[in-house]
Amino acid sequence: MDMRRAAAWFWAFVCVAIIGVVAAWAAPGLERGDVDPLSAVIALAGLAVAVWSGWMSFRGLRHQESDAVAMASQLARAVLRAETGARVQLLGGDGIAIDVPFVFRPGAARNAAGAAVEGRLSEVVSYYRRLRPGRLVITGAPGSGKTVLALELLLALLEERQPEDPVPVRMPLASWDTLPVLDPGTGTSTRGEIALGPDEAVQVVRAWVCRHLVRSYRMRPAAAAALMDAGLILPVLDGLDEMDAGDMPGYGSRARQALDVLNVFQHGRAKAGLVLTCRSGEYQALEALDVWAQDAARVEIGQVTPTEASVFIQGRVGNTPRWLEVLDALDQAPSSPLAQALTTPWRLTVAVTVYEQRHYTGAYLHSPQALLDPSLATDRAVRDHLLGLYLQDATARHRTPRGGVYAPAQVRAWLGVLAAYLNTNAVTGRTVAGRTLSSTDLVLHELWPLAGSRRPRITYFAFLAALLLTTTTLFLWTLGAELAGSNTFDAALTAAVIIAVAFWLADSRLLREWRETPWFVPAALAPAWRTSRQPRSTLAPFSSLGEFEVVLAVMFSDRDPRALVRADIVPALLLGLVFGAVTGLSFGLQWGHSTVLGFAIGLTVGAVTLGDAGARYVALLLCTRRGPQALPWRLDRFLRWATDAGLVRRAGIAYQFRHRELQDWLADPANHP
Repeated sequence: MDMRRAAAWFWAFVCVAIIGVVAAWAAPGLERGDVDPLSAVIALAGLAVAVWSGWMSFRGLRHQESDAVAMASQLARAVLRAETGARVQLLGGDGIAIDVPFVFRPGAARNAAGAAVEGRLSEVVSYYRRLRPGRLVITGAPGSGKTVLALELLLALLEERQPEDPVPVRMPLASWDTLPVLDPGTGTSTRGEIALGPDEAVQVVRAWVCRHLVRSYRMRPAAAAALMDAGLILPVLDGLDEMDAGDMPGYGSRARQALDVLNVFQHGRAKAGLVLTCRSGEYQALEALDVWAQDAARVEIGQVTPTEASVFIQGRVGNTPRWLEVLDALDQAPSSPLAQALTTPWRLTVAVTVYEQRHYTGAYLHSPQALLDPSLATDRAVRDHLLGLYLQDATARHRTPRGGVYAPAQVRAWLGVLAAYLNTNAVTGRTVAGRTLSSTDLVLHELWPLAGSRRPRITYFAFLAALLLTTTTLFLWTLGAELAGSNTFDAALTAAVIIAVAFWLADSRLLREWRETPWFVPAALAPAWRTSRQPRSTLAPFSSLGEFEVVLAVMFSDRDPRALVRADIVPALLLGLVFGAVTGLSFGLQWGHSTVLGFAIGLTVGAVTLGDAGARYVALLLCTRRGPQALPWRLDRFLRWATDAGLVRRAGIAYQFRHRELQDWLADPANHP
């Protein structure tokens, strides 16, 4: 636990302790009727929130930076730290990357000046620095190492960076949610536009990049905007091919629109620098439509030759004689299914990782000779064999946080649910409230559409309604003497009001920023409803608590996928704890009933004040307890375990599968026992 988090918990303890001390000191001298319970609850809880919120605001103001160059330096250090870890994960825990070659593939026109005919991974930074303008498109076959090449360039630029140089920041293009939604048939936006003007394009890119910096690196929006306006951000855009359903993006695709926007994206009078990755097939499909990245140099990564594969294996393994038969097969039969299956860095990394695993006694768990089995006669067979062993060994080697071991079938089932959800988004191009659902990113509080667009809202509504009704019943039972004159109409009216409040809370929590049409609005009125729904800040009625959540998000996050959810849940739990303790004490003094009522009120206050991200995450967990879409109750803990096991990786506030091939393999029901 770092010092900032420790300080935050210390002040939380101080606030609660002050309330407890004051209550313990004052309570013995009080008699029933001397204390107004409601006033005590409001005053003491308000004092705790105000003290903590004020301290957090002071910390935020104290650390504000006004110098764009200084802010860029801070961001560069954060990016370097995060992407160094991402590189280690992509390379299977080893620092050795295959020095893949690439060749220049000029476009029909408007290519960047200074592009050499060919290059290699080890010299990619010098290759990029010669380009004018600094625009590079990296293409290649699936698994060829496009992301690794982009990462090598990003890290080299950071290591050689001067104070005035832009900071390269990697962003998944599948998450570009500021692009206008297109009509698949016409290729026009929802406003009827075919293309954006230069000023609008700059604003679209600026809004997306700033949002990414705020969410992934916890920057203040004003600071992120200042860096963009100063030209101190170099976007490294990963996965143009992952923006659309299918393998052949058409003219109405988001990928085409992204290229149109990027082609007019500039800083001042010059084209803004960028790095873009895409599979070769999808990029060539766009080129066939006369759409390509203009004023850029496109390079294509070549396949790994059998000789290069042999050199890589010998450099990575500890006992080369164990691999001699495989090395001989690669040398003598370069066209064999095995040699063809090991032509990408990803497959080679998986093969070495699997066959170098050892038992605690020192014995190797698998023999590389298994790769020569006659049953592995196709590329698919080799893939299935390697990925099956990879999943099995990763599960066996890495224990859960409590020291247990997940069952491989259980891990495959849970990851299969998540992979199938992402692949369904990719194939269908599904949207919710105009937002295209990601086909690569697992963001905890944005996974709720996995259970459907309506079921999570109905479930969360039922949860809130039951909680509010239970608490109200307990409250009225405590005041039983006051109910003598109540009647059925009063009870029904009270229940109706509670249900309406629960409905509003469920709808606003899950749909805020998504703004999808509720289930009770007819389809004909949906456009008018969405227009009338303006985005609101989290916990707008509780402005101090909203600021407190923002500060908590900063404190809890170092590009941590849990940050936003925890920043919602922690203050809600603390506020519920304070309200529960103070209410229990106050009503205990007044009527003698404290424990049950205090617990119920605390739980209710926590649920009602739960922020949007926390509410969406809770709704997801409530809807995925059983059935074919079942997920673990501690989903985040499981994904953190999967990250340590090398099955998924962190990408800002999202989790992503280690490789798209692993995601596709897990999503296929045929690969589940």
